[in-house]
Amino acid sequence: MIERVMGLPIFMFTRVALSALITASAGIIVLSFLWMLWSFIEDVYDNLLFPEKEVAIEETSIDKFPHIQPLTVIAEKRII
Repeated sequence: MIERVMGLPIFMFTRVALSALITASAGIIVLSFLWMLWSFIEDVYDNLLFPEKEVAIEETSIDKFPHIQPLTVIAEKRII
């Protein structure tokens, strides 16, 4: 009896759809892993070819934004 029910087209479609969903999910995971691996190798490769150099920057303007000033807040305790 169960063999006849499981042989119906809706169950066959469900099994195929579930297989396709699992395969797509696995493919996305594999592609994500390969993309992260590619990015890591590219970063290491770029760092080996073009090492970063430290640059000392002199601060020429102390106050770059004179129109932005800190707020002064004064709070007084009220008597209850």
